[in-house]
Amino acid sequence: MPDDRWMALYQSYGPLIYARCRKILQDETAAEDATQETFMRAYKHLAKVKDASEALPWIYNIATHYCLNLLRDGRRWAEPVAEVPERSGQHAEESCGDRDFLLRLFERVPEKVRVVAWLHYMEGLDQSEVARVLGVSRRTVVYRLAELTEAAAHLRTGGA
Repeated sequence: MPDDRWMALYQSYGPLIYARCRKILQDETAAEDATQETFMRAYKHLAKVKDASEALPWIYNIATHYCLNLLRDGRRWAEPVAEVPERSGQHAEESCGDRDFLLRLFERVPEKVRVVAWLHYMEGLDQSEVARVLGVSRRTVVYRLAELTEAAAHLRTGGA
């Protein structure tokens, strides 16, 4: 029966998970691979989810962690282009500096902090929504965001 349950989850949530992966990775092929890997990981631990209402947040969490780890580990980098498009109101140097800072910051904080930060700042979820998706308390989300802020301040002041 696990195969039937897994297939039902894949059919129900596959498009949502693909969209999630695509949003994080910004690449259709990488998102397809990440979606497949997410569901393979879900299959291995399917017994952990007893209730169907827990399935989507659980799989969403697996996908988020997997994609953020891909970005952190540098396994997926942007392809070189002949010309960099102008961004309205922002110089390319500032954009690259921000990206570099974020990558260095994400290397310094635990995965649990990266996931909370991504969901809150990049996905636009409020603290209660982040808590619900991750299955933690709102207070935990607040603490993890504070940990990120502290790490960012430390990095800006040249801390190791």
